[in-house]
Amino acid sequence: MLTLDDGGLVEGVVDLAFLEDTPEIAGWTVVDFKTDREFATSSDRYTAQVTAYSAAIQAATGLPSRGILLII
Repeated sequence: MLTLDDGGLVEGVVDLAFLEDTPEIAGWTVVDFKTDREFATSSDRYTAQVTAYSAAIQAATGLPSRGILLII
């Protein structure tokens, strides 16, 4: 769960998150899986969703994070 700046709450279930230590990132990679059909109709919504998941993990762990949408 993530508290937004305006006091709202975001709750969800992350599909996949893993800790990395590479030249690109020393922190969390958060992956949200979508089918091609889902993404075609709601890409902005899903981008906001994975961004919120990434922010929640960063807030919970204190480590950097990045979000990735994996379209299958």
